[in-house]
Amino acid sequence: MFDSKHPVIKVVGYVIVGFFVLIIIISFGMPDFLSRMGFDQNTIAKVNGETIGYMDFIRYRDTHMFGKTEDAKQQQRMIIERMIQEKLLVQLAKKEGIAVTEKEIKSVIRNRFSDNTGTFNEAFFKNFLDRFHMGISDYYKYVQQEIYLGKLQNLLLAGVSVSPLELVSDFRIQNTKIKIQYAFVSNQELAKRYAREIAVTDEEVDAEMKKNPKELKDPKTDRQRIKDKLASDRLEKIKHELANKIDQLALAGRSFAEAQGVLQGVVSYSNEFRPGDLIREKDDKGRILYPLQESKIFQSDIFSLKQGATSRCIYGFDGMYIFTPVVRYIPETQIPDKERQDLEQNLFYTKANSLYISLLTRLFEKSKIIRNQKFEAQ
Repeated sequence: MFDSKHPVIKVVGYVIVGFFVLIIIISFGMPDFLSRMGFDQNTIAKVNGETIGYMDFIRYRDTHMFGKTEDAKQQQRMIIERMIQEKLLVQLAKKEGIAVTEKEIKSVIRNRFSDNTGTFNEAFFKNFLDRFHMGISDYYKYVQQEIYLGKLQNLLLAGVSVSPLELVSDFRIQNTKIKIQYAFVSNQELAKRYAREIAVTDEEVDAEMKKNPKELKDPKTDRQRIKDKLASDRLEKIKHELANKIDQLALAGRSFAEAQGVLQGVVSYSNEFRPGDLIREKDDKGRILYPLQESKIFQSDIFSLKQGATSRCIYGFDGMYIFTPVVRYIPETQIPDKERQDLEQNLFYTKANSLYISLLTRLFEKSKIIRNQKFEAQ
């Protein structure tokens, strides 16, 4: 059951690494007012009434071979959170009716401390217990917890599967290649370009102040604020008119070059990306194009536009965009045999990791966990 080469154990190892950092965030990122309560010096934490003691911490740290680190306090917190996490999982296993027999515990111990001939090495076992400050009953509990965790993990992972449709979908997403040409004009550039059209006279400010006296708040700033607002409103109207012209071109299937003639923006290219990737300017180190990344128009048009045809206009917080695909490779549904196994395994790991994150998040939310914030390991 605990052979490190066993495929289930490999999956479990991957899952634990994947969600461990998240659990640190979950448990330390929220206030824990109960942590301020008084604690016995030898008590590190209580998890739903069950105690994690100082010697439990020392044994766990030493048996799991945590090496020295520059940030000893951070390592200590990580170990404690992992112990809390495992305590929660064991409690769940018991609640779900999972049982561990004395025969199973003895079998694991015998296998671990037997020589090549299968003979139990009692001296080796005793040396191990002495080294890690354990009695036989302590190690029995240690192995019992391991078996509980292993059985729970096996039970949960038995419910994880990858369907043929998921496999094909993931294969196509992972191997899709997209690159766009886009044009961008900033709000500042538009304000300069249409400076005459958006200019506001003193008479217009006077009229606005008389029309909307409720807008008056501070005599020192009212005039400039109202003037800026009127200019901004006029610029938005111009932007709306530009966008309407470009959208009409897009609906007619006209070219990116023709739409750029209307927008008159700066033309550039994106990095090559897949669905879900960050869209950047020029290459993978360029500025992230958030207005495109978050645009429903982009998400809709990127797979339907012909190469060279213009998109509809996209409003960004920083200006206006249009784009056209220059590279759009979407693979067929046939997955090469040499890639299928790795792809299926990676997708299985991803789903298993998601399952564990969800499970542990719920356990942390529903459990009463009290930590001794004054604890310092020697």
